[in-house]
Amino acid sequence: MTHKVLRLIKCSGDKFQKIESNPADLGCREEQSDNPIAVTVKVAKADYVPDFVHVRSHISPKLFTATVTEKNLHRLEEDPQVISLSTPRRLYAV
Repeated sequence: MTHKVLRLIKCSGDKFQKIESNPADLGCREEQSDNPIAVTVKVAKADYVPDFVHVRSHISPKLFTATVTEKNLHRLEEDPQVISLSTPRRLYAV
């Protein structure tokens, strides 16, 4: 089994380290408390889902999309089973 090293970003003055690079990254904004946001979450243990997230879709046993509040981004960041998370990227038609 090959382990890939994910490039993680850290917003200046922010505690988020697991959020992957994204131009529209909400981790760089001021926290908005209870506003729901969609995230893609990669976990270390198959079928692990933190109890405070609402799963939207399973991509694989260790990867799923979910809806969380911006407050709960901190909880995902602190969860040792969460490897990384990313916010949605807008796709443009050419």
